[in-house]
This record gives sequence, C-alpha cells and structure tokens, in this order.
Amino acid sequence: MRQASGMRYLLVLAVVCSMVACNSYAYYPGRSQTVATPPGEAAASAPQPTPTPPPPDLAQQVQDLQARVQQLETRLAEKEGQGYAAPAKPRPVASRSPREVAPPPGYPPPAAAADSVYVEGYRLYQKKKYPAARDKFAQYLKSQPHGSKAPDARFYMAYSFAHEGKHKEAASEFSKLVTQHPKSNLAPAALKQQALAYKADNQPKLYQSTLKKLAQAYPKSPEAQEAQKLLKEGGR
Repeated sequence: MRQASGMRYLLVLAVVCSMVACNSYAYYPGRSQTVATPPGEAAASAPQPTPTPPPPDLAQQVQDLQARVQQLETRLAEKEGQGYAAPAKPRPVASRSPREVAPPPGYPPPAAAADSVYVEGYRLYQKKKYPAARDKFAQYLKSQPHGSKAPDARFYMAYSFAHEGKHKEAASEFSKLVTQHPKSNLAPAALKQQALAYKADNQPKLYQSTLKKLAQAYPKSPEAQEAQKLLKEGGR
C-alpha cells in the first residue's frame, strides 16, 4: 500500500514538473501580461490634434472686395482725367505729283522731267535769244548725247547760227545731226538746210553735192523732192 501511494505521488509530481517545463512564462508573469500605461502618462504622450481655425466671416470678405473695386475705379478715373488715350494711327500722306513744265505752244512736250534744260533752250530760241538758247542746247547735249531730244537740240542750235548769219557754223551743226542721228525725222530737213547754208556761204559745189546726198539718202522725203527740183534747175 505504501509502495503504491509513493508511486502515485511520484507520478503526480512528474506530471506537475512536465507542465511547469512546458509553460515557460510560468515564472515570468511580466512577459505574458501587458503592462497598462498610467492614465496621466497616456494623456501627456499622445499627440494633440491641431485645432481647426474658425471659418472666415463672409461679410468681411464682401467688404474687402468692395474696397478693392473702389480702388480700381479711383485709379481708372485718375487716368481718364489725365487725358490718357491709345495713340492714334498716323494718317497716310497723299503723294503730290510735281508740277510739270508746260511745253511751248504747238510743240510736243518733253519725254521726261530731265528735259527741262531743253525746254528752257527752246523758249530762249523762240524769244530770239540765240546765244543763251545755244548754251542750254549744248548743256542738254553734254548731259544726254543720246537723249530723246538730242536731234531737236542740235537742229535748233544749227538754226540759231543761221539766224545770226553764221552759215559755216550752221552747216557744221546740221552735218552733225545727220551723222549722229541718220534715222531721225529731222535728218532730211537738216541736209536741206545744210545745202542752203553752203549756198549762202558761196560754196556751190558743196551746195550741189549736199542736194544729191539728200536725194539719194532720203528719196521718199519731201525734202528729197525739193532737192531734185533744185538740181534740175541747175542747182540754183
């Protein structure tokens, strides 16, 4: 009996020891239990929420906007009072054409404005101011030797010598016209006047030879018919 009870006691002791060995937290109660924070410390360590500002006053916002509008209106009124305005676009200036020099009566106008020197020479020629007219014609021929009025300038220059009785000078200028402008409509008339200048200067051979040249060079011109008539009369 004693022996059986002893065996029971050992068996119970072994079971208890095995249970204690399996539960490692039996002797460490702090590990298995959560330590509660004191109420005072929890309140101190927890972050405090940021307080939300109160909503703005709507009436105050309306007053601020009205004040700004009033300031803008005041500035605009000041600018208008100073006469501020956008710069106006410049108006286009109408171009004025220069006044053209009126041509002499019964004579075709010059081809360009550069012929004003020739026009002045022709006016002096009409007034029988022959030396002054020759100066203008010479000036024109120097600046425009192949100009549209070059044959005319040479023609009236030769005529101005003829009017003054300077037949040799006249014959020379008429000859230059024919040589320099053989296709001009003034060339036949220049040959005729050249022949007449030789006749006035008592040079009958040059007179007749010039008439023959006129008849051969410009056979269909009225001056050529006159030259043939004069040659039939003996070149008188």
